[in-house]
Amino acid sequence: MNENLTLKLKRIASYDLPAGIAVFFVAIPLCLGIAHASGAPLIAGLITGILGGIVTGGLSGAPLSVSGPAAGLTAIAISVAASLGSYEGFVFAVALAGLLQIAFGALKLGSLSNYVPNTVIKGMLAGIGVLLIIKQFPHLVGYDLEEMGVEEFLLNQADINENYHDVHNKEANTFTLIEHTLTNLNKSIFLIGLLSLAFLFVWEKYKPAKLKIVPGSILVVGLGIGIDMLIIGLFPELQLTEDHRVAIPILSNFGELVGNLRFPDFSIWNEPKLYLGAATIAIVASIETLLSVQAVDKLDPINRKTPTDRELVAQGAGNILAGLLGAIPMTSVIVRGSVNVNAGARSKAAAIIHGVLLMSALLFFANLLNLIPLASLAAILIYTGIKLIKPEEWKAIFLKGYDQFIPYVVTIVGIILSDLLIGVILGIVTSGLFILKEDFKAPVIRIVDIGLRKKIILGENLNFLHKPKIIHLFDNIEKNQSIEIDGSRCMYIDRDILEIIFEFKENLAKKNIPVILAGFGNMKDHNKEVREEMKASYEKLFSNNKKWVEDRLSNNPEYFLNLTKGQSPQYLFIGCSDSRVPANEITQTDPGEMFVHRNIANLVVNTDINLMSVLQYSVEVLNVKHVIVCGHYGCGGVKAAMDHDHHGLIDKWLRNIKDVYRLHYDELESITNEEEQHRKLVELNVQEQVFNLLKTSYIQKNRMLYGFPEVHGWVYDLANGYLKDLKIDNDNLSAHDSIYKIY
Repeated sequence: MNENLTLKLKRIASYDLPAGIAVFFVAIPLCLGIAHASGAPLIAGLITGILGGIVTGGLSGAPLSVSGPAAGLTAIAISVAASLGSYEGFVFAVALAGLLQIAFGALKLGSLSNYVPNTVIKGMLAGIGVLLIIKQFPHLVGYDLEEMGVEEFLLNQADINENYHDVHNKEANTFTLIEHTLTNLNKSIFLIGLLSLAFLFVWEKYKPAKLKIVPGSILVVGLGIGIDMLIIGLFPELQLTEDHRVAIPILSNFGELVGNLRFPDFSIWNEPKLYLGAATIAIVASIETLLSVQAVDKLDPINRKTPTDRELVAQGAGNILAGLLGAIPMTSVIVRGSVNVNAGARSKAAAIIHGVLLMSALLFFANLLNLIPLASLAAILIYTGIKLIKPEEWKAIFLKGYDQFIPYVVTIVGIILSDLLIGVILGIVTSGLFILKEDFKAPVIRIVDIGLRKKIILGENLNFLHKPKIIHLFDNIEKNQSIEIDGSRCMYIDRDILEIIFEFKENLAKKNIPVILAGFGNMKDHNKEVREEMKASYEKLFSNNKKWVEDRLSNNPEYFLNLTKGQSPQYLFIGCSDSRVPANEITQTDPGEMFVHRNIANLVVNTDINLMSVLQYSVEVLNVKHVIVCGHYGCGGVKAAMDHDHHGLIDKWLRNIKDVYRLHYDELESITNEEEQHRKLVELNVQEQVFNLLKTSYIQKNRMLYGFPEVHGWVYDLANGYLKDLKIDNDNLSAHDSIYKIY
């Protein structure tokens, strides 16, 4: 035999077979109870369980999920059957729903489950855990009035076992059921239930190593039957009645099975209600399935993922057969899947085995299974519920914050007080509200002051919820500067937001305040006046040049001819790139008198090849006599270096100014007035750049050979146009000759 096949069969025998048996035991009463609550024949629930295990389990790619009758569809089943006027019409709708589910899978709609927040999935598991405990508690102690498998909070007649013989009250909801359970305890059943539950905890903790693969649920069933037999022998008056045991319909032959089936009524194919009912079943069944497989995948010890599109196809195939055979609809079910995981299943073989066992039970050994006390099965389900609750997870989610914890709790409470689907929807809505809140709080607009222009930078996503914030920001912008609105970062922008931006632009245009739009579609249309202004300003340069040439020639016809003979400037001017500090203008020097280099914040950086080349050429070739570093008050580079914002690539350049701040930290920090502090840093920055010049080999060599150039530090005041000589002593570096002196 193939070695891989041998290992696979060994794994199935060791893990999946015991797990399949465990799921089988709890599936029996659930199938019967959900069928009863759906207003269907009891046998219909078992057939759905069989098909869910064998057909859907075989076609599915889910490793641990188990399918069967769904409690969440009971109300829909009753409603659809009533609207179509017959059970036979309802099962026709079930078959059509299966076809729709296959179409959903083909359309790749399974991925929709990925949009459910993890917090809601975890809340769903915990909610099912709590629901199992409170719903199975009455069965644990012998108050078996409610059918097993019912999940709704509010109880109706279909949820109640109308053949219940013991004393009981009229039940309205789950809470009244628990209240009356406490006054209707059955001593014999309570003993079975309590011992069964205790055994599960003891077995989990102390089971022998050789029997570690044996799930306690299988032994609990045997324990329950044994205690019941003992009670019958010792205290016959306390023996369990049929109300408190499993009740599989007993069939004498296969023909009787077929005779109990109720097949679809195809004559109603032209009824619109048929297709509405089918769509409702398909949508709800698909949603519950996708939620359930996600939840069961979370329990998988090796974190496998179910292919959701394939799962929808498998569910569709199962529901087509269920409808054609007169059974109720199926979904993937968390309860069965959870029992499967706790029992140690390793593959989908466990689900298939549980289906085969259900079929065998129905056909061959119903009498034997009808000996199983419901209390033993309730103990298994309560134990499963306790495992699902995970108290440590409550704490972990609480520590993550209210935006995680509140949806988690809402999901749990919603499941307990309504049903699985409504609870999950409430959880998703609550989680969505927190997402919208955070999205609304997130910075969606930033205003940067750039001298005479304000730049409004829009964030990545702007939806209609940001409308009030953007209107407020626009209303509070001081409209005395030109405005730029940068939408280049926007990945999504709502049409309402666009309209607000264009209205804002138009309103300012009426006041002759220019607004530039950047990064938006159809920019040519929206920035037409800006483009016209750009064209005019560009052409103005040439007209100005023409006038300047004419003025120069009128004073000296040979002016430009003289310029072609070469340059012999006396000065090297190292200034800021700021357009408000034109070197020739503020010094009233003519072309040819001043060699100029400019950069942001007038820095002298020894790794700046551009500056060093200019310096070498001006000193060694042009023999300039003065090198001037000229800063200016109001320098944007110095201001940027004083803050702690991120400015992009320029931050690497501005770090040189921050180094100046560090060198003079105490002096600068002692200045409390922000403007005065800025002006002082401008002066200190000029001083440090003068020192940097004096450190260079070009300056030192020429000063040693010829006694020049002199290096000066100036500051230009934008407010009055005057230059300030900082009178920096060129010999001030002599104290550090041992470090910096080269010549």
